[in-house]
Amino acid sequence: MPQSMHYPWHQENRDKLWLTHQAGKLPHALLLSGARGLGKHPFAIRFAASLLCREPAADGVPCGTCQGCRLFRAGTHPDYRRIEPEAPGKAIRIDAIREFISREGLTSQAGRYKITIIEPADALNVAAANSLLKTLEEPVPHTLIILITAHPGRLPATIRSRCQHLKFAPPGRPQALQWLQEQGVADAGLLLDLTSGAPLQALGLADPDTLGLRLRMIEEFEGIFNGGMDPVEIAARWSRLDQPQTMQWLNGWIIDLIKLKISSGHQTLINSDQGERLTGLALRADLEMLYNLLDTVYEAIRTLGSQLNAQMVLESMLLDWSGCRQR
Repeated sequence: MPQSMHYPWHQENRDKLWLTHQAGKLPHALLLSGARGLGKHPFAIRFAASLLCREPAADGVPCGTCQGCRLFRAGTHPDYRRIEPEAPGKAIRIDAIREFISREGLTSQAGRYKITIIEPADALNVAAANSLLKTLEEPVPHTLIILITAHPGRLPATIRSRCQHLKFAPPGRPQALQWLQEQGVADAGLLLDLTSGAPLQALGLADPDTLGLRLRMIEEFEGIFNGGMDPVEIAARWSRLDQPQTMQWLNGWIIDLIKLKISSGHQTLINSDQGERLTGLALRADLEMLYNLLDTVYEAIRTLGSQLNAQMVLESMLLDWSGCRQR
């Protein structure tokens, strides 16, 4: 069921887009990009609600009571749809795009906008992307396609060039801290560090079960280095977890180890609550091997969502980590 949500760090992009709409210059395709946890999807939902509302406020806030708002809130508006993979990690196939193009045409039934959200847009396979490109090249008036992705570079340049690009950056730290504290989040500063400043991801990380999983994983990370745990066995278990989150945590641990290795002075760590554990590991780790491992993690992050076998990628990584001790 579509929900109209708003976050304070969206205001600048929202104002800019609504003014574009009021000036009659809204493009036929928008590309929303930015890291996970910044609220790109809620932004798109709220903007769609504004366009489908019959009596929005001057600043674009939907009235919430008209027929358009009621249908949208119920998830039954005939001029709104979302295209996504059949399952997480799968591709968006050409059949979904063909259905979107042919399904009652691209013309609005209610006389306002016809809006389609495609997320994650980088999941489009080659055939689906080519089919979508044809639609972007011949836009229909009052039809808006919103593509959402954390990896715009994975989209064909031909598609990117036919969209108005709206980029989402992490909010300023004071604003993010204030918002998290208003949500009742403890240790907001640590959680923001762990999520590269993404407030919604930090909010999700505040869940005790998630923090407990992170603690168990860093204990296993330490156990592999010390030779007491099997990297292949742990890779099999980690491969069943959220891969973007797993890679982000691995990335943060290795960056902190390198920081501790190259400087004996005070360090601002990403994982400030694990400083003692990471310091002990850094003292025994080989710096060149750590840099090589960091490159491997960066490459894994770059290819997330591809058809690569997650377990094999993690096995390779953790086996390399087990050999990072100084000779």
